[in-house]
This record gives sequence, C-alpha cells and structure tokens, in this order.
Amino acid sequence: MKRWGMVLLLLLIAVQAEGASGVKGRAAWRGELVPEIRVRAYRAIADIAVGREVAVAAPSAVDGTYVLELPPGSYYLTARDYDGPPRPGGHFCFYSGAPVQVREGAYTNVGFNLIRIPEEAPPVAGRSGLRGEITFEGELLEHCYLYVYNTAEDGFKGPGYFIQPVEKGRFRLRLPPGDYYLLARKRAKGGQFGPIEIGDRFNYYYGNPVRIREGETREVRIETITRLSMLEEGEAPPFRGIRGTVKGPEGTPAAGVHVFAYRDPAMTGTPDYFSAPADAAGRFELSLPDAGPFYLLAREAFGGPAGEGELYGRYRGESGSAVTIGASEPIREISIHVEKKLLP
Repeated sequence: MKRWGMVLLLLLIAVQAEGASGVKGRAAWRGELVPEIRVRAYRAIADIAVGREVAVAAPSAVDGTYVLELPPGSYYLTARDYDGPPRPGGHFCFYSGAPVQVREGAYTNVGFNLIRIPEEAPPVAGRSGLRGEITFEGELLEHCYLYVYNTAEDGFKGPGYFIQPVEKGRFRLRLPPGDYYLLARKRAKGGQFGPIEIGDRFNYYYGNPVRIREGETREVRIETITRLSMLEEGEAPPFRGIRGTVKGPEGTPAAGVHVFAYRDPAMTGTPDYFSAPADAAGRFELSLPDAGPFYLLAREAFGGPAGEGELYGRYRGESGSAVTIGASEPIREISIHVEKKLLP
C-alpha cells in the first residue's frame, strides 16, 4: 500500500511539473554569464520603482541560468543582484521584449543582457532638465535616440512626450519639473519606431522614473545593450496571434506598414499591440496574449492622425471589424488593404 502511495505521489509531481509555466533563461554581462542574479516579475512598469513584485526567482546559477514559475499572463521583467535602490557597481536589466506572455503549460525563454550601474554626478543648479551620455560597452553611441515619457501606463508605445536625436552620444535638454521615464535606442534597421529586435541597441534607464526639480539639472548615464539570441535559446512557446499580408493600391505588397491591435473599437490613441514593419512581400506577424476581440488598423507611422499620402487602412473581416483568437484556432491568417490617405 505504501508503495502505491509513493507511485501516486510521484505521478502527481510529474503532472504538476508538466503543467507548470513561467520564464527561464540566462543572465550575462558583456558575454560573461553571471550568478546570483534574481529575476523579478511585475504586472506594470510603474510597479518596478516601488518594488511591487508578483514573484522573484531564486538566484541564478553559476552558469547564469534561472527559472521563475509564473501563472499564465502578461509580465514586465527585471534582473538584478541587489535589493533596494540602485547602487553603483550593481548589475541591472529591464527586459526589452516586455511585456512577456506566459502561456499555460509552457516556459517562455527570456535572456537578460546586464549592465553595471555607473557612478553619476549629483544634480547641479541651472535650468530644469537633463544632461548625460548614451554608451554601448563603454563607448559613446552615435546616431541614436533618447525617448522621454511622462507615464509608463501605455508600455512606452508610440512617440511619448519627447524624442531627442543624439548624434555623438552626449545630450542636454530642458524639461519642466516632473517625473520622467527615459529610454535609449538605436535600431539596426534605422528609424525611430518599431518593436525591439535582436541586434538593436536599447536600454531602459535603471533609475526610472527620473525626478526633475525646478532650477536643477540631472545627470544620467544610459548604457545600451543588445538582445542576445544565445541567452534565449530553447524551445519557444507556440505562436498565438495574427499573421497575414498588407496589400497596397492595386494589390501590391505594402512593405514597411505596421499593423496595430486595439481593444477599443474606436481605434484611437496608443495601440495595445503592434507588429514589426511588414516585409518586402507585405507579410506581418502580430503576437497577441488572449482571445480578444481586437480591432486592427494598418498604417506607416506612429502617433497622431494619419498624414496626407500615408498608407492607411482598417481591417474589415467576415465578422465586422473585430478579430478573435479561438482555442481551436490560435493563429489567424488575414489580409488588410491600405490606401494613400486623402485629407478633406
């Protein structure tokens, strides 16, 4: 009887392990795998600064590997080796592919390319604003952008509050007093917008949000990193979302057009999800976290109303304008037609 009880217990443990979900991967600093890094999961970006974690992983192993069990859902992730406020010399990373979707019975592979937190000078008297530098592996990063947001509620989608081109790696800009989120980026494909892709140089400032006071200039140093495929190796969870083709006038492929997904049928403001630019054949892929319904719009640019001559179009499918992702149909194939916008 005891033997059968032990067999039943082992079977139960195996079933639980098979149904587990979460994130797993490695943490590294400039190619060197780093132990003792704790991965933290949050429901919202604003929770990071106040330490409102959903879950915290055990410290990463000697080879930099970690596992964090999480229920299915959408999460923002950080990795660091310190508790409390940021400290110079500590390791830090905000995962640039966030929000991460965790699906039932699967582990999403997430790799962290860490930075070392630098020493920064204290604020100085002067006009309210920022000054500082953007680097990559210790060298000033040229031809990049500094993104300034005054809220994290939309997950840094769209143009934000202000975008500062940074030609030689150093910047200075005036800002009214307030709290701001800073990100730096240089896209491998060029341009200001689009999902973070492997090869891009990017980072979320470890000290976000930055508080600017009247008559005070803050100094910030943002080291960018790249997403490394070797840190995210493993079996990826199955794709769930929408794939298809964007077709322009006369049915030709509309390369470079983004597909935006909204939960609100009005399709105004910042989209909830968006695709990378359609390729030369007009093909796009848009991962979605749940069944929806979603309302789709395709256009070339981010932010603001569509401009004269911009390729633009709304999806109008067989069920009106909404798209749903069913359990029996986790991938929808659609086609969206766009035309050049004509203003009245």
